[in-house]
Amino acid sequence: MPFFAKNRTIADDKMKKSYIIIAVLALVLVLCLAGFFLRGEISEGVHHLTSGTTAPPPVESDADDYVGAVKGSVDNAEPLLKSTIDDLYFTVSKSGEVAFFRVNGTTIEQVPETGAYDVTVKCTEQKIPATVHYYTDENGKTAGYGLFTTENSDAEVYIYDYAFFCLMDLPEAYANSHSYLLLVDTTKEDFYTAEKVYEENFTYSVDDGSAEPILSNDNRAFDETGAFRADYAMLTEDAVKLCGEHFLFFSSRQYHLFTKDHNMDLYMAGGSGNNRDNNRYIQDLVDFYYRFDEQGRVVCLKRTEAGFSVIAYDGETETVMKEFSGDFAENYLRCGDWLLNRQTLELTNILSGETKNLKVTNANQFVPDLFALNGSHVFLRGVSEGKAVIALGDVETGCRTYYNDSFSGIFAPIALPDGNILVNTALDAEGSRYSVKIFDSTYTPEAK
Repeated sequence: MPFFAKNRTIADDKMKKSYIIIAVLALVLVLCLAGFFLRGEISEGVHHLTSGTTAPPPVESDADDYVGAVKGSVDNAEPLLKSTIDDLYFTVSKSGEVAFFRVNGTTIEQVPETGAYDVTVKCTEQKIPATVHYYTDENGKTAGYGLFTTENSDAEVYIYDYAFFCLMDLPEAYANSHSYLLLVDTTKEDFYTAEKVYEENFTYSVDDGSAEPILSNDNRAFDETGAFRADYAMLTEDAVKLCGEHFLFFSSRQYHLFTKDHNMDLYMAGGSGNNRDNNRYIQDLVDFYYRFDEQGRVVCLKRTEAGFSVIAYDGETETVMKEFSGDFAENYLRCGDWLLNRQTLELTNILSGETKNLKVTNANQFVPDLFALNGSHVFLRGVSEGKAVIALGDVETGCRTYYNDSFSGIFAPIALPDGNILVNTALDAEGSRYSVKIFDSTYTPEAK
């Protein structure tokens, strides 16, 4: 089952992985799916969620009470993930096969790919090949995906045993005719992570098949595996979509590779020094998040002694917009521009500062670990009474929880445009069978 492994140490993993744990805490209590098929030594079964506390008297619940909320369900060979095109979804198999889909109401419909490119990128002097399958929509937007592993390829690649490829349109300021942005992630534990962090970036030319780094690798150090540091220049899909004249990207190059703190900065590419150390833009962030406010300032989450704060930076002055206490990774979940306090269930809009108190009924000591929100529609997965539960509902009217052991296998929730919630569920510990379900977030048992 493909999720984040628990209790990883920085000495065991690349520095970038520790940041991804911060960025996607929502997946920290489930397993590494990719690890199951790529690492023979990983053999433990599904980790059921546990609260670690003495539970109060049980809440009366029916394990099948949630069934009425399921508007669509299909068993699938691979999890369904969101592409870089808003209404397009995709799957990638362990052998590198890619398929594209659209969701119409409660129906999941496959759409034919537009084509495929055989690409090769150079990472730490290793030539890594993959077939990237892509789809181009009626507006000319392109999204493509591919996978290299030492199991699906006989290429002579020695340092890396896994590479996930994402092909997307170049930002307007960097656009070239017949060229795309090609992003690569070599962290195999993140195979089915919903929000990947990419450590390698290239401009891919359709004309001659060349792939050239778009951010400079000058002064890039090596990690303990002999590969370039994975935390040197990290991009997310959101960061690419927000790109203006200059890439803003994440880096922890100023920090020791094995530090126990999760430190990273925001850099600005271009100008003097391209992406060198003198382009260190905002220091000590706690999450792979930034946006631009109405004044054009960069809004992000910066570490403080007490926790972290929302700051707005205009290029000269950092203005504190709101302060939070507690450790970001342990106490908060983020979905888009919304922060959820896991203990108090207070919702905060990072950009506006608006707060709401989320009400959850039919639960005791509920602690969420997955969070999806679209408009007023909310989905949570977490623990109540030591049992895995989901919560469906509305920001204003509240959520109701439903209990079922299978919920411990849920990952990568997607809030659909119509307010329904799509989730993937691993049906076995090996990550060989999945179920894709669409939940009606407005469902209540009383409405049956």
